[in-house]
Amino acid sequence: MEKKNALRRRAAEEMKTVPQIFHEEASSASADLETASQFPTYKSVKTAMYRKRAQKFPRLPPTRQQLEIPPQWRMTKSDRRFLLYNN
Repeated sequence: MEKKNALRRRAAEEMKTVPQIFHEEASSASADLETASQFPTYKSVKTAMYRKRAQKFPRLPPTRQQLEIPPQWRMTKSDRRFLLYNN
């Protein structure tokens, strides 16, 4: 269960692909036979990992006309406008 939570957390925080994250965690767990036997399969955790990642991003609207970009997605880390547009 601990590894499953770590996989979900990494999927939400990191921009690596879900299979890459799983492979890294599986590789580190395979060093110890006791840990490797308790490690979840990719099939059993991939849906949870993708769901956790999806919670981080806003849902896409059904149409372009309904698209509204939240303020936190319009600024860079240095508080500069990220999106420049013409009316």
